[in-house]
Amino acid sequence: MTVPVPVPVAVCGLTGRMAGVVRQAVLDAPDLALSARLSLRPPAPDPAEANPPAPVVHRLADLPDAHPVVVDFTAEEATAELLDQARTVPCALVIGTSGLGERHQRLLAEVGRSRAVVVAANYSLALLAVTRFVEDLAAQSDDSWNAGVGDLHFAGKRDRPSGTARHLAAAWQGARGPGAPAPDITSFRLGDALSEHRVVAAGSGEHVEVLHRMADRRAFLPGVLRAIRYAATAGPGVRGLADVVREPVPVRR
Repeated sequence: MTVPVPVPVAVCGLTGRMAGVVRQAVLDAPDLALSARLSLRPPAPDPAEANPPAPVVHRLADLPDAHPVVVDFTAEEATAELLDQARTVPCALVIGTSGLGERHQRLLAEVGRSRAVVVAANYSLALLAVTRFVEDLAAQSDDSWNAGVGDLHFAGKRDRPSGTARHLAAAWQGARGPGAPAPDITSFRLGDALSEHRVVAAGSGEHVEVLHRMADRRAFLPGVLRAIRYAATAGPGVRGLADVVREPVPVRR
């Protein structure tokens, strides 16, 4: 029986908290192999790291494996640089950077024409169910209803509102139909709160609240690992996490 070769995975970022969580998950997965750590901005060497888990490279073209899956949970500028370099490097991409703008969307569309790209502001599988509930409520409620979104994150989070908050607001607005106003978003950046989103909707005589709170970054991993395995063998195109869950993981040969 032929034993499948593990999927080579490169993780962007050397010091980011989510990057560290993803690296460890890849190391622990028998069907994945951490082939490199990618830092597009060369940092000072860390003398305390005597036995690094994978080599550090500073250009996408220097990755040691052909056709790896590159995972990116960094910042807007680094993600733009990654997408720019990916134009000429054959690799699949799993992107979880929040706060992506129009420039990123143009680059994603261009890069996605030649390889699989999975992009999501939030890789929680539970959030998919929250989103469906918000869409159903918006579609079924009458004209007296409106909604707002609360967004709470740790003090160091740079984008405001978060990509998840904008995603939930767009889900409500899209389900309400053409011309519907977007829900107001209120953002807080306080202490060490990891991630909390609250959708508040109200109509005549009714009030509904939906709360999604992340207490541990490892809760994102089922969605991230599913996206990695999907991107490793999927055809070209830009997809969200909902698409990954809806479609079967292609067989890797």
